[in-house]
Parts: sequence; structure tokens; C-alpha cells
Amino acid sequence: MQDFTSVEQLFDKDQQELPNPEGESFFHSLKQKFLNKKQAMNSEKIKPDEVAKKPKKRLKTWQKILLILLILLFIALVSLLTYSYLRAKNMISLANSAKIQAMESLDLLKSQNLPALPEKVQVLQESLNSLDEEYQSLNIYQYLPFVKTYYADGQTVFLLAHKALDLAEQVVEDILPYSELLGFAGEGSFEGGTTQDRIVLILQTIEEIQPTIENIEERLQEIADVSQSIDASRYPEQIADQPVRQEIIKAQEQITQVVHTFSDYRPIMSELAKMAGAEEAQKYLILFQNDNELRPTGGFLTAYSIVKVDKGQVIPEKSGDIYDLDLKFRQNTAIPKELGRYLTTERYWHLRDMNIYPDFKKSMETFYQNYQTIPSEPSDIDGIIAVDTQLLTWLLEVIGPVQVAGYGTFSAEVDKRCDCPQVVYALSEIITRPTPYLREDRKGVLGPLMSGILSKTYELDKSRFPELINVALNSMKARHVQLYFVDEQSQIAAEKIRAAGRLYQLDNNFKNWQFGQNQDFLAIVNTNLGGAKSNLFIDHDLKITVSAPENNYITNTVEITYRNSAKADNCNLEAGQLCLNATLNDWIRLYLPPNSELIEIQGLEDQEEVYEEEGYTVVDGFFKLEPLGLARIRFTYKVPYQDQENYNLRLWKQGGIDPVPVLIDVTGGEEELLMDQDLSYSTVF
Repeated sequence: MQDFTSVEQLFDKDQQELPNPEGESFFHSLKQKFLNKKQAMNSEKIKPDEVAKKPKKRLKTWQKILLILLILLFIALVSLLTYSYLRAKNMISLANSAKIQAMESLDLLKSQNLPALPEKVQVLQESLNSLDEEYQSLNIYQYLPFVKTYYADGQTVFLLAHKALDLAEQVVEDILPYSELLGFAGEGSFEGGTTQDRIVLILQTIEEIQPTIENIEERLQEIADVSQSIDASRYPEQIADQPVRQEIIKAQEQITQVVHTFSDYRPIMSELAKMAGAEEAQKYLILFQNDNELRPTGGFLTAYSIVKVDKGQVIPEKSGDIYDLDLKFRQNTAIPKELGRYLTTERYWHLRDMNIYPDFKKSMETFYQNYQTIPSEPSDIDGIIAVDTQLLTWLLEVIGPVQVAGYGTFSAEVDKRCDCPQVVYALSEIITRPTPYLREDRKGVLGPLMSGILSKTYELDKSRFPELINVALNSMKARHVQLYFVDEQSQIAAEKIRAAGRLYQLDNNFKNWQFGQNQDFLAIVNTNLGGAKSNLFIDHDLKITVSAPENNYITNTVEITYRNSAKADNCNLEAGQLCLNATLNDWIRLYLPPNSELIEIQGLEDQEEVYEEEGYTVVDGFFKLEPLGLARIRFTYKVPYQDQENYNLRLWKQGGIDPVPVLIDVTGGEEELLMDQDLSYSTVF
């Protein structure tokens, strides 16, 4: 404050030296201001040592507790993450080991080594238990908000794995006593006995394992139900560029599909013994369809045979030409309008032309109803089985060449004269080639050929039995074999395993099923009405272009390209040459979802017709294809469709045709597919 005192003295001195009143008043005022300021500062001044002694601000109790809790939480979080990392690292190691063991188990199954599976399943159980223990050590997550839901999903996954392995263990245990019988006794161990012996034993075994099969179905359904408890929508679309949500959905769908497939095949197991005559001999009408002269169900009905099946053994009773049956058929039924439109040479409807419906059951119901009016034919038929030349070829590939007395040797080797299997060309030579004399029973070769194939099949070493099963399954999938049964339960079983050649869609109660608004469908049915075996040299492919939904409709453009790869044969009867390839006169029908609207069609010889059949919209037309020629049918149509995001298509494969290449373009996204059986396809718009 010495500075302020000096200032006061200065003001006093200066004031004494100033004579005029105005100066005195100014300095007096200024001095008063300084004095006031001095007084204010004296009252507020804090000594330096007092500043140093001012007490620090202390934390309140709740703040100290919160700080301690935050520190402890941080330590706990770091510890938990470290612990979780170590457990996860260990789980990954165990999972990789389990994956290797699972692949080894799959290899054992593929090599038919069922006896070695129990030990491998036990090892897998131990690995799963170790994995589960590691996961359960992280059970603190079940108490944490948000995370607990995902931890519970992990527990569900382990539950699924345990149920699946328990089921595998039960199946192996229950089936193991029959492993040698079924061929699951290790690679190379399927020895001794004939296929006939094996069939008889299998039929005897089917009844014994029925309880096991029913139990398997129940436990599979439990697994499917548990899998659906995981809500895929909780998960992100992808993590680190890896799909997550879609993979969960895909896994759930695959589990459900396994259940449905098993449920579909189970009825055939219970009916198989009856079908194979295990309890009572069954009698079947075998129809040979010549797929080189394509008809709606797979081929021209060229010949027939009556066989008895007794305890798995097939015993031929009679065989003949389809024309022999027609000579005895006296109904004089008018030819259907849709067929008579193109088959103008016929006035009446013959048995040989009664498979005009692509749905095998409907065609066979019509055929069998009229067949029963022929007095000399058996009336105790239990079912009808249609086969084509592809089945004969596949069987000969397994059993080898077959010698038929009076007709020569038949094999699956390629014949250069037609670039087709030798059996196909040989049968055409015997049945089709014109002769200067009347040849009776031209198709009598089919009966002895079938007997020869059956005899060699029964004598086949049982190590080839799995190959025969594959031939049967592939033939049914591709409709080279189609089944129709008089007995309702047997028919239902055949339909469930897709062996009945059905076109018309059925619901779970086997009633006609109408399409929903989000299901596209296409069936292309070709019918050769020219008489020549042109289809031997014809193939076709598809291109399908689909637009995005607009006003609850999608617009499709389908382009079908047909090609004949061979030159024309001399089909003049006087020349006496084999006529296999001539102009194809094709009656084409396109089966579309109900209420579809045709916009445009190109490539037909005459005006198309559009009508309804069994819930489908059908586009009906006709075109010709010359040898070494090409024909293209292009049509555009609208289909009712409401789903704005997902596209679902089902393609129906006609019986008797080779696999069809398909190029599908949905709003610019192209994919190449191969239709070797009915094909389901899904994508996004």
C-alpha cells in the first residue's frame, strides 16, 4: 500500500501548486476515487501465506464410492475379456479338432464302414462335452443385459449338437446289427450272396426296424423345433464381410428340410414290403416308354409286360406290343379335342395315345380304366410302372452286357451309328426297321430282354447293390421310372418320394393345391406326333428373364431353343432303312401359374390356345423342327406376384428328357442351372 500513499502525497502536493479553482476541483475528485479504490482493496486483500494455507476441495463420499466402483468395473471388464479370449481360443482349438473328427466320420459313412462309426461318434461326444464345458465356464454372460440373449442362443446350439449326436449314436446302434445286410460293413466287405438274397433279407428286416424309423422321425422333429428358437433377425447381416444372418436362416432351413425329407421317405419304407410282395405277391403292368419318340409322360407307349413280384423276385408272365392291345380295344372313344387338333390321322382314342396328360397319375387312371375293358387281360393289377430306355442304359452300365437268345447282345456302350447307347440302336433295329415281309411280335424282344436284365441283376454280387439303389433313386428323380398304384396308401407313399410323376401340385392332405401369390412355376411339355424317333438327336435349353414386381405382377420372357444335331434318315418304307431322324412335329404345352396372362408368343406354326387345366394356365401350340435344324419358341407373360423382395421359381422336368441347361436372369442377375430333376430356385429381385 505504499504506492497508494505516495500517490496521495503526490495529489496533495500538486493540488497546493495549482492556483486556479478548476484545477483544485479536478484533482480533489481524482484523489477521492483512488481513496475509494484503496479502501476496497484493503478490505479484500489476502496475504500470500494465507493463499498457500487455503484448504483443498475434498471429494464427497458418494463420489469416492463411484470412483472405486468404476475402477473395479474396469478391472473386472479387462479380466473378463482376457478370460473370455483364453476360453474362446481354447474352444476354437477344440472345435477344429471336432471338425476333423466329423469329417472322418463322414468318410466312414461314405465308405459304408458303419461298424467303425460307434467309436468315432464316441470321440465326437467327448469333444462336444469339452467344448460345452468351456462354453459353460462363460455363464456369467447369461446375467449380463443385452449379451445374455446371445449367450442363450449359444446354449441352444450346443443343445442341438448334443441331440444330433445322441440321435446318430442311437441310429448307429440300432442299424449296426443289419449293417452287413445293408452293405454298411466297410469298404470291400459287401461280399457273398446275390442281389436276390439281399432283397429277400431286406424285406424281412424292414418290419423289424420300423420302430427305430419312427423314433428317428420324432427326434429329428425335436431338433428342428429347437433350431427354430433362435431368432436370426437379432443378428447382423454380416460381420467382417462374412454373412451371419443368412447362414443362420440357411442352417434352420436345412434342418427343416432333413425332417421333411425323412418324413416323406418313411411311408415308402412301411409300404415297400407290401409293394415288393413280402406278404402277398403283387402284379404289375410294366409300360415301356420310348423316350426317343417323346410323349407327355416320357415316351411313346411302345410295349407292355405283366410281372408278378413275390418276396422281391420279379417273375415275367407275359409281354406284347402296344398295338396288340389296341387291336383288342373296342371302345371307339373319340380322340380328345386337344390331341385331335394336331394328331389328325386318328379318329378314335387308342391306348397307345392315352398318356397325353403330363401328370402320370391322371394319364394312368385314364389308361387303366380303358385297359380293364379288354377281356383277355388280367384284372388283378396292383399298379403300373413306366420305364424308358435311360433306365435300361443305366442298368446295363451296372450289370454289364446282357445276352438274349435269338436277338444278340445288348450293352450300354456307345454305338457310333447313332452316337447313343448300343441297346437303344439295337432295339430300334429290331422293332423299327421296315422288312419286305410281315414280322410278327416285333417288340417281343422287350420281354426276354427284361428277363435277362433281371436274371443278371439277381446274380450280381451284393457289392454292387448300392449302385443299383442309386440307379433306382436317380431314375425316379428324373422320371425315367414312374409309379402308379391302385392301393391308395401305396400311391401316397410313391407321391411323397416324388416317384409318381405328378405335375399337379398337392397339399399335405394330397388335395389339389392352388398356388400362392409368391410362387412362380413353369412346366414345358413336348409331344412328338411325327412318328420318327427324332428326340434321340434333339436337345433344348432355356433362358428365363424375370422382371421386378409391378402392380402385383412380374413379367417373364422365356426362350426355348431346340436343336437337331443329326442329318435326316431315308424314311421311305421301300428303301428298307432305319428311320430314326425325320421332321419333328411337336405339340408343345406351357404350364403356368393360375391367372397368368400371355402377352406374346413367337415361333409357333399356327395360333396358340390358352386355357385352364387342373389349376394351371396352359399355353398350347405346335411347331416343326427339321434334321440339322434349329427352332426357337419365345413367349412373354405376366404372373400374379406380390412379394417385392424375394423371387421363388419351381421348374418341372418332363419324364424321358435329358438334363436341360437353364440360364435365369432375375432383374439383371444371371445364374446358370441344370435341370436334371424338378428344380427349385430362389433369389432376390
